[in-house]
Order: sequence, then C-alpha cells, then structure tokens
Amino acid sequence: MPSDKTVPSRPPPRSGDGIRDTIDSIIIAFILAFVFRAFVAEAFVIPTGSMAPSLYGRHAIHRCSNCRYPFAFSVDANEDVLRSQVAITCPNCNSHNDIVGGPSDQQPTESGDRILVLKWPYDFGGQLLGPQRWSVVVFKNPLDGKQNYIKRLIGLPNEALEIIDGDIYTAPADQLSADLRRKLLSDPLAAPNRGLTAADLDSLSKALRIQRKSDSAQDALWMIHYDHDYPPINSVVDAPFWNAGGLPAATGWDASTPHVKFDGRDDAVHSLRLAGKPIADFYAYNTRSFQSSGHDLRYVGDVRLRFVLEPAATKGEFSTFLSRNNDEFQATMQADGTVTLAHRTGDAPWRPLSSAKIDPLAPGKEHLIDFQNADYRVLLRIDERVVVQTNDSQYKPDPSRLLKGAGATGPFDGDDRPAQVAISARGMPLEVRHLSVQRDVFYRSIPTESDMGHTNPYVMGNVAAWGTANNPIYLREGEFFVCGDNSPASKDSRLWWEKGDFVLRRGDAYQRGTVPADQLIGQAFFVYWPSGHRLGERGLPVVPNVGRMRPIK
Repeated sequence: MPSDKTVPSRPPPRSGDGIRDTIDSIIIAFILAFVFRAFVAEAFVIPTGSMAPSLYGRHAIHRCSNCRYPFAFSVDANEDVLRSQVAITCPNCNSHNDIVGGPSDQQPTESGDRILVLKWPYDFGGQLLGPQRWSVVVFKNPLDGKQNYIKRLIGLPNEALEIIDGDIYTAPADQLSADLRRKLLSDPLAAPNRGLTAADLDSLSKALRIQRKSDSAQDALWMIHYDHDYPPINSVVDAPFWNAGGLPAATGWDASTPHVKFDGRDDAVHSLRLAGKPIADFYAYNTRSFQSSGHDLRYVGDVRLRFVLEPAATKGEFSTFLSRNNDEFQATMQADGTVTLAHRTGDAPWRPLSSAKIDPLAPGKEHLIDFQNADYRVLLRIDERVVVQTNDSQYKPDPSRLLKGAGATGPFDGDDRPAQVAISARGMPLEVRHLSVQRDVFYRSIPTESDMGHTNPYVMGNVAAWGTANNPIYLREGEFFVCGDNSPASKDSRLWWEKGDFVLRRGDAYQRGTVPADQLIGQAFFVYWPSGHRLGERGLPVVPNVGRMRPIK
C-alpha cells in the first residue's frame, strides 16, 4: 500500500562541494600513502653489487660465448651503456675470452633491483618480529645517517662474534667474563691488540659455536661453480669438467652431453669426478674490477651437488661424494631403497654415520638429489626431503684449531685444499640430468681489494678487519653486525672505520662497525621489479621480468 508520507527532495550539490570532496579524497590518499611508507613498507633501489648475486645493483647481463651460461657483472652507477671495452670471466666454464662494450658495441646496462622493505615488524619487535640472524636488512649508513644500506644481518646483541674460515661463530655474553667483554669493547683503532692475551682468545674460542644458516638463507646463498647444462664448447685453462678417467668404452660413464649416462656394466665401482677449476669464492659479478685475473681467491669447503637421477634397472647402487680438507663423506643409495651416509678421514676406512629407508629406486622414475656440506653439517635430500644427515657428535668444527691458521692481523686463507666432488655407480645403469655444483658464501677475514689505496686502516695493514679471525667483536644490547653476500667487494661491518656526526654524538654508546637498533629501517622481503625485458635489443626495459620477481631470502 503506498505511503501517504512525502520525502523532501535533496537540493542539488553546489559545484564547490564536489571540488572540496575531490581535494579531501586526494589529501586523504596522500596521508594514507605517507603512513604506509613510514610504518608499513617502502620501496628501495639497490645501488651497488655488495649483495650480489642475491641482489643486483646497476649491472649488465652477458651470455658466455663458450658455454652459453648467462650471468651479470657490475657497472658504474652512472653508466647507461658500456662505452669502454670490458673483459669478463664466465663463472661456469672459466672462459676469459669475452670482451664486451666499446665504441662499436655500446650495450645498454640494467638498473639495480627494486625491492620492498617491511618496516612494521621491527616497530613491534620481539623474538618473532624483531631482527633475525640471516635476514636481509635495510639501515642507515653509519657514516652519514642519510644514505640507506642493505646487507645480511649475521650478528645479534649480547654475543661475541668472529668470522673464521668463511663461517660465522658466536659466543653468548653469559659465557664470557666481564674482563673479556671489556677488552673486546676496546676500539682496535686506538689499541690494535686491545689487551687481548693468548689466554683470552683461547677462552673465547672454546665458547664459540658455528651459526648455521636458516634453510631459506642457505638456499639463497648457494652460488654456481659449474652447471653441466652449459658444457663448454672449447677447452679453457682450468675449466671444470667431469672426468671418469678414460673414454666411455673403458669406464662406462659418458659425460659428453648434459645427459650423463652410466651403462651399469659390472659389479665394480666406477666414479665420475669433477676436475679442473678449484671450488673457490670467485664472483663473476666482480670480474670487471679487482678479481679479473682470478687471483686472491679462497678455497670454499661448503659445497652442494644437485641433479636429477633416473635409474634404468632395479639393481646395483649409486653414490655421491664430497670432501672438505681431510674429511670425506659419501651417501649411497641402493636399488632396494637403503640409504647410508659414511665418513672417513684421510686413509682411514669408511665409517657409517646414519642410514634410512626410502621406496625402492624404480626404473624410469626421476629423483631430485641434493647432497651438501654446509656450515659443518652434511645432509642428503631426496625429492626435497632430508633422508640422512650428520649431527654435532659426528662432525663439527674446532674453532681453536681453525684459528691457528690465521695471523694476528694477516690474511686468513680459508680451507687448506680444494673441495672434491664425485658421483659413482656399481651395477646400476642410469642417467643423470641437470648436474650442477654450487658453493656457499665465504665471509672473508681480510680487507677487500676494492678499498686499496684509501686511508682505511683495516686495509692498510694496521688493524685486522673487524669481527674477523683473531679480531672478534662483542655486540652489546641494541647492536647488530652485518655483511654483504658479495664478501670480496662489500664494505660492511668488517671494514667500517669512519663515524658520521650522528653517531659521534653518541660517544661510547656507539661501537665502530655496528648498526644501532634505532638505525634499522626494516627487512627486505620482495624484489618487485628486477631489470625488465627490453623492447628490442636496445629499447627501454619496460616489460616486467616476472621470472626474477621473488621473495628475498
């Protein structure tokens, strides 16, 4: 039934009200944007290569003419094209023959990765949301307090930290005497030895424990040594290659193509070993500068062997092998699904460490194999599941022994010998695909060559790099220690000797080489715009490179 009530009509809006509403909406949008930027997340551009290859600064991409492996190398921040010729070295096949750039080949360069940084977790803090070891963090440069830096956080408050043989070791504050903490807090630039005695260093070394990387950080920090999907066309000095000790007719192994095959010929063990280029902390990203000749490298013992295995019969066994100095490890998979991890030192007999059972290896069924030694833990993953691994009672580092190889202020040379890698089979015909060897980050204890010629006392030989072998650092409440993934070319906590005015004003409340908690901006969590694909060979890079958009680990 219709209502007998009338509804008064609303007067038409005045034009000034519509304009005011629009202006109000714009102002509110700006306020929300500023609030979001200040407290939630902010976008940054990576300016340099100190975090390569995890994150790129301005760079150029090259595909090796000998093995076709694609890789990035550093360029100056203001270089839009390569106007001068550049000699670069392939990280895969070790070819030194490619020269790019110059008047006739002015290749365009790519901008640094654009990333998003979460701020709000650090505002809330606590054990779950506060800064975590191995996170990639953005913070204010201690030199000027204005420039933003990005590094990986490796040292936390209330612990002593020492970089030994490329790894991170820490000791909690409650295991250090008050006198030792006092000495560790002395500025090494004022008193190079800080009053530390041999007994002090020995006491600290006994309290040190290796800090193993989180799974996500470790996954991000594996770097290429050799990928057999990109075998070299021409022989190169010190090129890596798989060597069975003879021709396929004599050994049963055929590694002449990316699809490696073994014919399972008899009941003897036949091995295929990686030879050629030693596994070391070489960065193709730096080859344009001080590492172009490949000198001054450090052997890396943390190595991963990764591939797809496809057995062709239900018999025999297959093994993977890794060594680090005198320690050798072998994981054996039998056709019936029995898996064994064994260890030996030198010429001693093999000693089983652990075993497990998986489904039998069926002909034609693929398995992803991942065998690695990282931070003194050896493990075998099959199809992304850890099957066997070592524990500290079986295999762990001895900081006291490792430190005997480091001088008080001199360079530390890393492992004594190159790591060895091999696969072998007995009576099992098979095929191996996507065979690659990767190495872990190696945090250097020596000054970087990129600082040579400057007045940095850490570089000039007056003082050992900060927080490194035989020059430990003690982090107080609210102090953090950070390093770049590109350790040979990163000026980070190890080498900060300058102090900006904003930290000088803090006096003793600021310790050289640390990042104060109030200077942390947030955690880098996503690359939202890596260098884009170009429209044509030299067009603008405006096509999103979705394949390299990724979480930051």
